[in-house]
Amino acid sequence: MTRGSEKRRVIREVIARLRLEKDQEKLYLESLEVLDDEHLEMFYRKLVALIDIIEERDAITIGDKKQSQISNIRSKEKKEREESIGNFNILFDNI
Repeated sequence: MTRGSEKRRVIREVIARLRLEKDQEKLYLESLEVLDDEHLEMFYRKLVALIDIIEERDAITIGDKKQSQISNIRSKEKKEREESIGNFNILFDNI
């Protein structure tokens, strides 16, 4: 298997996983057959860069969600502490 055919195989798999419209996916797949090695390499590098961007965006999104969850937990803990202190004060006042 040549390096170019291996890249074409990888590109086909990535295109299939991108959830594109069928017409657009078909167009990309058909264009792979007419690309020479130089343009195939450029397309491959751009696809790798796109994947890197998507992964970075996903990592940021996951980090934001976790930060939000931590903030919610801290807010709940603070509210529970305040309620506990309030209950303790009521109990202490009644002694």
